[in-house]
Order: sequence, then structure tokens, then C-alpha cells
Amino acid sequence: MSAHSIDTNAIIDGMAGRTANKTAGLIGIVGIVLGVVGFALGLLVFKEPSWTWGAYIAGLVFILGIAQGGVIFSVIMTATHARWGRPLKRIAETFGLFLPFGYLALIVLLVVGLKVYPWHPQTWSPNGAVDLAPHSGLAIDTKAMWLDPTFFMLRQLVAVGFLFILDFFYLRGSFGPDLIMAGARLKSKDASWKAPGWWSLLGYKEGADQAAAIASGKKMQGALFPLIGLFYAVVFSLIAFDLVMSLAPWWYSNMFGAWFFASSFWISMAALGITAVLTKRWLGINHLITPNVTLDLGKLILAFCMFWAYTLFAQILPIWYANMPEETDFLLIRMTLGEWSWMSKTVAVMCFVMPFTVLVSRGIKKMEAPFVLILSVILMGVFMERTLLVMPSIWFEHTFPIVLFLCVSLPIFAGFVGGFVLLVSRVLAKVPPIPVSDPELGAHPWDVHVHAYEGDVLPASK
Repeated sequence: MSAHSIDTNAIIDGMAGRTANKTAGLIGIVGIVLGVVGFALGLLVFKEPSWTWGAYIAGLVFILGIAQGGVIFSVIMTATHARWGRPLKRIAETFGLFLPFGYLALIVLLVVGLKVYPWHPQTWSPNGAVDLAPHSGLAIDTKAMWLDPTFFMLRQLVAVGFLFILDFFYLRGSFGPDLIMAGARLKSKDASWKAPGWWSLLGYKEGADQAAAIASGKKMQGALFPLIGLFYAVVFSLIAFDLVMSLAPWWYSNMFGAWFFASSFWISMAALGITAVLTKRWLGINHLITPNVTLDLGKLILAFCMFWAYTLFAQILPIWYANMPEETDFLLIRMTLGEWSWMSKTVAVMCFVMPFTVLVSRGIKKMEAPFVLILSVILMGVFMERTLLVMPSIWFEHTFPIVLFLCVSLPIFAGFVGGFVLLVSRVLAKVPPIPVSDPELGAHPWDVHVHAYEGDVLPASK
């Protein structure tokens, strides 16, 4: 495939008759309804605000990871000039358009649900507020300052909001030229055609110069990708420390932030693989999402599967050999108590054993149904992992509340996923499904297969 072998005009023309995917729309609406019902059941029927907001936190950090991870995938494609993943770049970028809704969900948590944290002065914890005084008289009393509710809210809003602003301008730089190109062609074929109003938010200007827009968009992406990569690591580490780790405020792990943001990108790639395989025919890009593309994506997902297991073990090992009560209780509760140990084993199987053994196969990464199935297992495994990180810190009974899990946790998770699916499917129906103006779309013109010389002697130089 040469750099000019992709018929972008045909792909743009396919947008004209495309309607929203009914199946995705139904899944999204049902998921949202389930989420609202599950949240209401938790607060009004079961009267368990701690469990309900804990499920909300688990679902929120899960879906924020997928949405931001989509932007990071695009950033990686831009930074490395990678061409193999260019057909996936636009689908990944649509994930990032969910971030404003994720930010609103974060605001709801910070304004209404902060009492779920045991360090809050008015916590819902049955044990009362956790004493944040230092263990040693020589220690500097900083936890009380760091976990002050006002400071907690402000740093989350500022840090997460700043990252999302960078994402927005980066996405404008990518979407804008494509929308201008698509709008010009669709208008030339049908004078009555009108661009959706929200296109202007993504940089669309009717009649704008395409060459100038492409140059400007490339410059914008090139300027922002280093910042986004840096602040992704910093901000998602902060999310991990604040929203998850502070539920157990005396436990700590230096690698927790890296483990968290790496696994967020991992599940985003899994969601990207599922979305690409299931929508490629509807979007008219079946010839671009080839088995070789899913093979390459599968290799990357396999690498992050191993990285997830490596960083998990790297955290557990020093906690085990140090054997300090502040650290070991976090693991003992989750790995030895009967109400939680089954979930730890399930997470290990779904997040490592199954994906590692399956994705080692070259063929399965090229087969649609098995590939989608194992990626779905990864997503559910990480959801269970997020639940395992959150819930034992706020639920202190000696039995696992299966009814609350089925009627509250899973529906709230379905609500976040449903909102994400609904938005992504609606956006994909109205935008070019690949970056049609991207100069690096398609194989490089110098892309050749080089083989070692197999003769007895090297050929004479001329």
C-alpha cells in the first residue's frame, strides 16, 4: 500500500448516508438507565451511600482511563510518526470527546460524594473519621493538610481540568483539517448539506483553506503531544493517589501511580480494538482495519498485560518483605480475607493469565471474534481490579455484599460505559472515521521489505 493508495474521497462520501448505529445507541441508552437506577437503589433503597459512591469512584476512574487513553494513543501515533495505527487514530480520538462528561462526573463526586473518604470530617464510614496524626512525634504532620477537603477538591479540578484543556486543543488540531476537507467535499456534492453545529468546536470553518488548516493542525499536535504525555503521567498519578489510594490513607505505594496510568492506557487500547473491529464495516473502513493492524495492536496490548503484572508484583514484593503494618494490611485484606480473596484471584486470571496465554497466539490477534472476546475479558478484569482497590476500604462487613454488587456496582459501571458508547457512536457517525488529511496516512513510500543477502559472496561494488 503506497502513501496515496487510500481513497479518502470515498471514505468522506460514505459519511453522507451514514446514520447513528442503532445497536450502539440502544446499548448506550440501556446502560445509562441502568446506571441511574443502580445509583438510586444504592442511596434510596439499600441506603448504603458508602458502597454507592465507592462504585461511582470505580466506574469513574475506569471510564476516565479509557477516554484519556484514546488521546494518548493518538499522541503516540503523532510522536512516533507511526503509520501502522493511523487507521485507528480517529476512533481513539473520539474517546477523548467523552472527557468533558467525565469532568462533570468528577465534579459531582467532589461536591456531593466526598464524604465516602474515611479522612473526611463528616465521613460516612461507620468507624468514624481516620486519625491523620503522624505515627511518630518526629514526623511532619502533612497528611491533614494534603487531605483537607478544600485543597483536595481544588487540586483535582485544576490538575484534571488543565490536562483536559490540553487534550481539547490537541483534538482540534487533529479533527479540524479533516472536518474542513470533509465539509468542502460534501458541500460540493450537495449544496444543501450543512455541517453539524458542534463541528465548529472541533475547528471546522466553512470555506477555510485546507492546506493552511492541515499545516496549522500538524503544528498544534506537534506542540502539544509532549505536554500531554508528561501531564498524563502526572495527573493520572494524582487521580490514583487521591481518588483511590486516599481511601486507605495510611497505605502507600510509590509505583501505584505508574501502575494506574499504564493500566488506564491498556484498557483504552482494549476498548479501541473492540470498537474498531465492531464498527469497521459500518464506517466503511473494513479494508483499512486489516488483520495486520489488529495483530500490531494485539502485540501492544500483550506488552501492557505483562507490564501490568510486572508493576503489580513490583509493588507487592517490597510490601511483603518490609512487613510494616501500614502497608501489609492493604494486601492482607484483599488477598486473604474470604470476602475479597476470590476477587483477587479472579483479577489475576482475567488481567494476566487469560490475556497472556491467549494473546501470545499470533493467529488469535488476527481473528475478529476471539480478539474481541479476550479484550472484553481484559476490560471486565480491570473493572474488577478497580472495584477491589476501592471497596474493601469502605466496606467493613465480614461477607461480600453480592446483592449490592449486582444491583448497584454493575449498573453504575454500565451507566458510565453506556454514556461512553452512546457518545462515541454518535460522533463516529458524523466525522471522517480516519484522519483523511493526515500526511502520514498510509504506508511510507520508502516502505520495502529488506532481506539478508543469501549468496556465498557479496556482490562486487560498482
